[in-house]
Order: sequence, then structure tokens, then C-alpha cells
Amino acid sequence: MASPNNYPNGLNLAGTVFANGPETLQLEGDVWLSGAVQWLSSTTGNNANVGQTPNAAVATLAQAVTNSAANGIIVVGENHVESLSGSQALSLANLSIFGCGSGSSRPRFTCTGSVVMFNISGSGTRIENLYFPASTAVPTTRIDMAATYCVVKDCYFECGASDTSSAIRMPATSGGGLATGCSFVTTASLPSIGINISGASANNTIDNCVFDGGSYGWFDYALKVSAAATGTKILGGTYINGSNIGFTVTATSYQLYGIEMDGTSRVLLTA
Repeated sequence: MASPNNYPNGLNLAGTVFANGPETLQLEGDVWLSGAVQWLSSTTGNNANVGQTPNAAVATLAQAVTNSAANGIIVVGENHVESLSGSQALSLANLSIFGCGSGSSRPRFTCTGSVVMFNISGSGTRIENLYFPASTAVPTTRIDMAATYCVVKDCYFECGASDTSSAIRMPATSGGGLATGCSFVTTASLPSIGINISGASANNTIDNCVFDGGSYGWFDYALKVSAAATGTKILGGTYINGSNIGFTVTATSYQLYGIEMDGTSRVLLTA
């Protein structure tokens, strides 16, 4: 077994663009990783760098992924800004992508092409604390969780006029997926879907997410199960301003716990 990578001062670097990371990066003391870390920042990075240290970050996600390996980590600096007109493949098993910053200072990834923006095929992929502005072209989806046991955590999705598909899609290959602490907010008329479980997958969980139709509403269900998915769990969460939940096909199974809905939002259960 190769020697682990040790970060004695942790991964949350005060006074740099890599400060203010999510809770996972704020753990104090030694950090031991079997995979390598890539550092990414559009404000301080350069793709001529190797990306292995914070002061020699790369500038684009594509370069960070190219430099990464299975079980690796990509740390994205505060105020990173990137537009993706092509699909970014995420095929490495157990790759984690962590964004630093809070609110709109989180790393911002805008879809500018009619593509699957983040195309996940690596089992165990984790995406945390990123900001997705409204798309400027019509994407197939922005995050396709097309592998098992993937996590999208604490991400913010603006859903605009070009977002006529879904922000997150869980197809048949997405078993055991988790979307937790994410927000889906409409910013123009009429985006389609926040999360779509579009294939006959099993045991996906939607935990404590916010769906807000704003003054525009949704063209479709804010959270939609459009295939014979089984074992879907919806835990808590807030659904407001015309943010409906729809299980629109038979042969599904589900558990819904403690969801909060205002008077404009509804639940359709077809089983």
C-alpha cells in the first residue's frame, strides 16, 4: 500500500481562497488521505501548474480532474468562476469535489452548452458546496448522478428559463444516491424540474432540500420520480411557491417524512 498523504494543518487554509471551506474541510488536526488532493482556483491558478499544492493551483475543473485519481479530492477556491460548454466526465471512483466560501462566493459553475454538465459515472463521487447559476443554454441536466452511492451536498441551483430539463438527474444507474441540504430556486419563467429520479433505481434519498418556485413556479414537478424507482426516501425539506412532488408512474415505493409544504404546493403519489 502506498504511503498516505498527510495534511497536519488540515485542508481549510486561513487567509487564502481555500479558507471558509465546508464543514468537512474544517476539521482540525491531522488529515490522512489515501488519495491525492488537487487545488483549483480561477483567481490564483494556472493549468501549467501541477495542482498539488495550494500555491500552485490549476485554473479549470477539467485540468483538476485530469490530474486526479480514484479516491482523490479536488478543493475549489472561494470565488472560482467557470463556464462549461462541454460535458465534464467524472468517472473516477470516490472522487470528492469540495467548494470553499459561502453564499454567492462559493465556486460558480455555469452551463453554457446543451450538454450533461457534470456527467458522473464513478461510484461514490461527492460534490459539496458549489453554486450553479442559471444556465445560458438548455442542458440535458447539470448533474447526472449516473453511478451508485454518489452524494450532492449543500449545493445551490438557480433554475432559469434555459433550465428546461432538470438540475439533478438520478437515472437507473444511480442506486443509493443522496441529495442533501441543496436548494433549487427558480429565477425566470418556467424551469422544468429540480430533481428527477428518471430511472428504475433503488434507495435514493432526498434529504432536507429546499425547492422554491419564487414568483415563476415550475413547468413540471419540482421533485419528480418518473420511473419505477424503489425505496426512495424524502426526508424533511421545504417546498414552496408551487413546488410540487410527483411520483408519476406505477411500481414505485417510497417513504416521505416531515416535509413542509405551503398552500401552493402539492404531492401526487401514483403507486
